[in-house]
Amino acid sequence: MHSTPLTPRALEVLTRVEAWAHRGPVRAVVVKIGVSVLGPLLVVAGVAMLVLPGPGLVVMALGGGLLALEYDWARRVLGSCGRVLDRGRRAVVPKDSSTARRALGAAMAVGLLVATTGITAAFTTYVGTALV
Repeated sequence: MHSTPLTPRALEVLTRVEAWAHRGPVRAVVVKIGVSVLGPLLVVAGVAMLVLPGPGLVVMALGGGLLALEYDWARRVLGSCGRVLDRGRRAVVPKDSSTARRALGAAMAVGLLVATTGITAAFTTYVGTALV
């Protein structure tokens, strides 16, 4: 059924959603059309929210998750993104490191978040004043 390795919980949820979506031929077509239209729209809206106010990364992930319900390529992309994020998390906050190393990694992650938020706010303010 699926070529990507999934956790048992994810596989169970996906199996239930697919069973519901393909219960009848009309429902299967409606779900396929809905996923094929709403998924890319959410991804594009998320990309726009990267420079506009809004949770861009979250909306992009929701669009990708919606596409992953019907398309194997989207499952592979989401799986790859998850593996990259997990490697990054393990590099910043490794499980078997000292408490000081974990605290330093967490502080660096928070610092990066604060810095990117500040840069985004400054850019948004600059663009807002330049357009007026």
